[in-house]
Amino acid sequence: MASANGYSPRSSGCPCGACKFLRRKCTSECIFAPYFCCEEGPARFAAIHKVFGAGNVSKMLLNLPVHDRHDAVVAIAYEAQARIIDPVYGCVSHIFALQQQVASLQAQLMQVKAQQIISQSLEEGTKNLENQCCSINDVMTIQCQSYSNKRMTSYHLGERQETSLGMTGNYH
Repeated sequence: MASANGYSPRSSGCPCGACKFLRRKCTSECIFAPYFCCEEGPARFAAIHKVFGAGNVSKMLLNLPVHDRHDAVVAIAYEAQARIIDPVYGCVSHIFALQQQVASLQAQLMQVKAQQIISQSLEEGTKNLENQCCSINDVMTIQCQSYSNKRMTSYHLGERQETSLGMTGNYH
């Protein structure tokens, strides 16, 4: 019976980490063998045994489908380590700390997004202002050109009137 990590009690000849910790003979039917290798397993199993007990963990694993057992062992080991560090809250204190970190990061993200929106608004406002200035300048140029054309036209009209008045003799 080989595990996901390649451990098989028959091929290595040494007991699994759980059986090594419990000082018992590891059989081919050992529920712990696929999840606790003989090198690292005893230390990992020690916390699980101290918090939950070998019998309770064995019963939990037997009640789970085989494909879910590895994830369950990882979760149980994590909870056991957390319970040893913090007997009251266990991994709940880790979860709470992570939730606070997520909330803090979300607040920072919102601030950055708000600053980005303000920055974009200022850029767009500057562009709009430049466009408005250009359009005002264009309007003023057009008005000045129109005014110049009118002056030129009135200047030419005045010259013509002057010529016609000179011909008629009514010129001063």
